[in-house]
Amino acid sequence: MFESDDIRGEKEVPVGSEQLRAAFPVFMQKDFESPVNNAAYKVGVDKSYPADLRKMISAAVLTYQLNNKSIDYVLRRYLKGKDYTEKSVEERVDRVYQHACLAQASLLQKMLEKYPQLTQREPRIGEWIGDLTLMRISYSLQRAFGEANRGALFESVAIARMILEQLAWTVAVRDSDDPIKVQKLPATKSIGVLSIKSPAAGRLYGWMSDHAHWGYEAHYKVITSENGFSEAWLFNHQFKAIAYAMLIALTVILTQVAYYILQEYRELEDTSEFKLWNYQSGGFDGVAMIEKIYDLDKDSLDILTILNIVKVAANHG
Repeated sequence: MFESDDIRGEKEVPVGSEQLRAAFPVFMQKDFESPVNNAAYKVGVDKSYPADLRKMISAAVLTYQLNNKSIDYVLRRYLKGKDYTEKSVEERVDRVYQHACLAQASLLQKMLEKYPQLTQREPRIGEWIGDLTLMRISYSLQRAFGEANRGALFESVAIARMILEQLAWTVAVRDSDDPIKVQKLPATKSIGVLSIKSPAAGRLYGWMSDHAHWGYEAHYKVITSENGFSEAWLFNHQFKAIAYAMLIALTVILTQVAYYILQEYRELEDTSEFKLWNYQSGGFDGVAMIEKIYDLDKDSLDILTILNIVKVAANHG
């Protein structure tokens, strides 16, 4: 097996000189769930990988660590009888919800690729650059989930807040064919425009901003203590649950924005592409998803706050 530049899972277009690319290589995009053993060299796997594959990888890492020559010997000596089977990994709440959110973003991206041909006219400047902005959201959402999966709430919030600003800006510039207006309208000033279409957007943005700007009500939750010493949480399970609730809420707003944009084009109403998109995207139930998260952590005021925000979105939608 050979190392390949294609392992990142995304098509890379070379940018910059060869020297620059050698000094700053782009890492693979894949995030792994857990490390293999406690080896000096970190090797990661997903718990959904076949049990035999994870056992073989573990044996290979352990063989190297022990400076042994035989993987078969290590399997027999150290890993015999060890069960690597994971029960119902694919049905785990975080996996199901992340897949659902990313699928919504993917649906939007596919529709954005199709609808310009269906409208049979040249797009306005605001439409064109707005669509290019929306095309990035699927990737940004993946990175936000990457931080959430590490239990890093504040880092996930930073990415999610950027996404919400991009959505707002896209809505604000969409009707414009004036390049100067498009250039001068800041994304942070566009939240008010989006809030008219989706009242939940402004409330979620306020919650996000408290965390991004290190407001007291947001940051006090990182403070903890052990043996009489104060410490700060970097990540934890509750942070992950809160981040997931936030990203589900963001996906609800994303779906509303997509519908608002696409329903403006009357020529799309009778197309099979729009009907399919409308049917598929309509199955996303953000309220039920966050309610289930809240049932797992009734002590979290943040999850309750986000749940109430999404209920506003559901009632408006």
